[in-house]
Amino acid sequence: MRKDMDNWIVTEGSPFVIIESTFAEQWEGADNYNTVCSVQDYLGIISMNNHTVLVLGDEPMAARIVKKDSEVLILRWKYAPSCEAVEDILNGDMPVSLEPIEEIEAEFTTNEVVMFDSLYRVNEAPAKVSFTLPGKRCYIKTCNYKNEDVSLIVHIIQCS
Repeated sequence: MRKDMDNWIVTEGSPFVIIESTFAEQWEGADNYNTVCSVQDYLGIISMNNHTVLVLGDEPMAARIVKKDSEVLILRWKYAPSCEAVEDILNGDMPVSLEPIEEIEAEFTTNEVVMFDSLYRVNEAPAKVSFTLPGKRCYIKTCNYKNEDVSLIVHIIQCS
């Protein structure tokens, strides 16, 4: 990974999962892989022991979590000339101007979650990021941001 991508995480080719931190150790890694790969959209939901698991489907892309106002954004890198180009877009009004291509609702029992490579158990994952959702009941819009230099998948999480 490029040095300037320190705040981005990557998988080894598997989809990312987002699981409540208190239940993440129940994730079986490779044993759950077929279920994860059944998600065909950019973002899907599966259940694990009656808990919500978000799956970042489609192709594996470097990802970054960003808090912006009362929302959490998950940026997924398709292409860009630099991290600075993505930062410039992010510092503008990008989320406001995007039209959703997918929309889902998810409900969690806690708002502390962790994102990691679905192929691994959480404690074995080479990279993971913990973050706090702004609430437990979430509405998530998936958008495709694209200009001539940058292409991102953006998941906008709004919670109550």
